[in-house]
Amino acid sequence: WPSNRHFCGTCFMSSLATALLCCLALASVARADVLLATFDGSQGTSYQWRVENDPVMGGVSVSSAYVNKSLAAAVWDGEVKIVPSLNAPGFCEYLTDNAFTSKFRSAEGYTHLFLQVRTSTPSYSGFKVSFAAESLNPQFKSFKANFNISEALNNTWTVVAIPFNSFSNDWSPYTGNCDTKDPTGKQHHCCSAQHPEVCPTRRDLAHIQQLGVWTEGAAGKFHLEIQWIGAGNLTEAGEPALLGSSIPFKGEAKGRDSCSAPIQSSLRYNVSGRFAVDYLPVPGLLPLEGLAFAVCCDSKLSAYAEPANFYAEPDIDLFSKMAQSGPTIFYDSSCGLPVFIAPINRTFADFKADTTEHTWPSFRPGEIYLDNVVINATSGEIRSKCGTHLGSLDPDARGERYCIDLSCISGNPAKRV
Repeated sequence: WPSNRHFCGTCFMSSLATALLCCLALASVARADVLLATFDGSQGTSYQWRVENDPVMGGVSVSSAYVNKSLAAAVWDGEVKIVPSLNAPGFCEYLTDNAFTSKFRSAEGYTHLFLQVRTSTPSYSGFKVSFAAESLNPQFKSFKANFNISEALNNTWTVVAIPFNSFSNDWSPYTGNCDTKDPTGKQHHCCSAQHPEVCPTRRDLAHIQQLGVWTEGAAGKFHLEIQWIGAGNLTEAGEPALLGSSIPFKGEAKGRDSCSAPIQSSLRYNVSGRFAVDYLPVPGLLPLEGLAFAVCCDSKLSAYAEPANFYAEPDIDLFSKMAQSGPTIFYDSSCGLPVFIAPINRTFADFKADTTEHTWPSFRPGEIYLDNVVINATSGEIRSKCGTHLGSLDPDARGERYCIDLSCISGNPAKRV
């Protein structure tokens, strides 16, 4: 990566669709680590906001907003309409005023932007949020990301969590999206390993000058209430790292947790920071549940593995991160016990070919720390002695093969006492 860039999460969005994140319903008293904007009159987080609707090209979208003091929330209603000259949806925006004089608290060092919102129009598909930093054109050269709200959370106060590395400052003025090719032929780019130049930097997160909420790229009526916007982190169990707050589903997560320790916060191979909903289209996921927690620790999801070829995702690329000469030790993602080591009694090329053939990391006898694992003689399930699900014993024509989820063996070694 360019040395001046720091990516505040590890889940680069492979497409715009994966940036449409699921939401978490919290008590209305929840607060992010750093509050950037509120509507309760608090000093340091209260700003003047204004509405802007299709200002050019004959736009006909309409919206209005006011602050409901009893809710300490902004209430924004409107309708995005088709711009006749473009035959495409216009936009409405609710944004902070005085971008060149406003100062926001620093979000540097945090992985996610949080918004506590409520809507009666969860089916509306054009919600977006933006922030500008040190820009001479803060409205249209801002960092922007999409978000949506589940139909199940209709009229429910909800915290939306959006990774900062799903924001891009290269978005289309026609759609507001970062994966659009404009009618002019210009191709826009989302934040990714291939296009780090459009991602927010540490400096950007430290110098936010404007916030905005958008309805764009989809025609329709909308209603949105906003109580606050903030920045913070998520744990692998899908819990925002909120200060002094009660998280309603926290006990539920613990009741499903088979691991003796939390999933480590900085897993190897760039595995941390991934939402289970982006990889496991299955029922029963906790709100904002992390992939590693879901696959390795969630007892209600023990039948599910990470996707095939997860190890080969472009921003993971396991083989490039392994020792090219000599073995690599793999550690439990929860407690840090060594559980596998490869290659042993074969070449790196053999291990690579074996894993590529079976689409999951594949280990052979001699490459497993038998003292640190438990293999179920009936089901073949493999767990570490810390209770972490690792994978399964799945023999093939060459003999015993341990088919393992990389998410569960990406830990750092346990510290010696």
